[in-house]
Amino acid sequence: MSVWLADRLRMGQVPRLSDLYAMAQREGLKLSRKDIRKQLEVDPVYMFNLQQQKKRLGSRKYRPVLTSALGYLHADIGFFQKSRHYETPVTFRSGFLVAKDILSRFTYLVVLRKNRKKSEMVSAFETLQGLHKAAGHTHPIRGISFDRERSVMSKEVQSYFKENNMKFTPFTLTSSKAKFAESAVRLIKEDVARLERFHRQEAKRKGLKSSQRRWWNLLGDVSEDLNNREIIVEGKRTGFTPKDVNEERLSEFLSTLYKAAPAYFVGQFELDPRNAKFKYPVGIDVRPKLISTSSAVIGTKHSITNLEDQVFRIVEQIAYVTKRLGVGISYLCVSVETGNTKVFDEDTIVPTNPEETTSDRHAPFV
Repeated sequence: MSVWLADRLRMGQVPRLSDLYAMAQREGLKLSRKDIRKQLEVDPVYMFNLQQQKKRLGSRKYRPVLTSALGYLHADIGFFQKSRHYETPVTFRSGFLVAKDILSRFTYLVVLRKNRKKSEMVSAFETLQGLHKAAGHTHPIRGISFDRERSVMSKEVQSYFKENNMKFTPFTLTSSKAKFAESAVRLIKEDVARLERFHRQEAKRKGLKSSQRRWWNLLGDVSEDLNNREIIVEGKRTGFTPKDVNEERLSEFLSTLYKAAPAYFVGQFELDPRNAKFKYPVGIDVRPKLISTSSAVIGTKHSITNLEDQVFRIVEQIAYVTKRLGVGISYLCVSVETGNTKVFDEDTIVPTNPEETTSDRHAPFV
């Protein structure tokens, strides 16, 4: 298995645990997933960022992200920490733009040069458009979801979206970050770290002082690898890679997707709220719980306050189908301060006193 793994890494591919298990099955190796994972836990390429943290129980109570059309992207900005193996040039210290198609899972990666100012972001989105065309896609980029990055909210970037007929959807709170792009950032950083370690080992084996492969010249290999991986939904193989999903094969892919995960189909329909049980009535004031999901804040220290500053008022009760085909509860809320609307799941908000502004405001009503 180690030889096969080394060959794949040498080609710029980063096999998943499922890929290694499938290879072992094909070769008739009597290795379980647990056996392979144990080997990866001591493998110098994988061991340092293999997911080993305690995981939350997967209740599958969340609402699946739904769309039946190609061209709607979730986007985010990713960063790499400084490496002790080499100095990062100023040109590459602003991170990279990642955008992921919600339906096809096709991933686009663009290195941000020098800064994240509005002109650089316009240039990055132009490059993204170029990558989209170079990939042979016949559908347009119809929409982009992003957090409220100052440069992205600028008139110049917003004008670019309008001129190119891209619908822009901003995310206003940390708990509603572009989830597809967030997961892509994690995968990209893991794969780049493994490839960097592999190339350092290769350089050492050849008697070289160091490897010249850096994260900014590995992103092309990583995006190619991600877009050629088979799409797995609910643990079921679809037979499609992100590159395979196009307008011509869209209906075929949707049929496969709905068969593997019926919630993606059923979730498109509204549920009558009269048939659901709601904890909070319309009209009360609530505050969102402070949930640090951004890759930029994980690992930083926070105060004991565990609620967002904004106060929202519930204006509508919403019932929806969860990924396990149950009934989920959410609320359409309007910000008392700005008038912006936001949908919250029931367990992410608590009733609050809008007049309370002390450090004790995080204490929910009893």
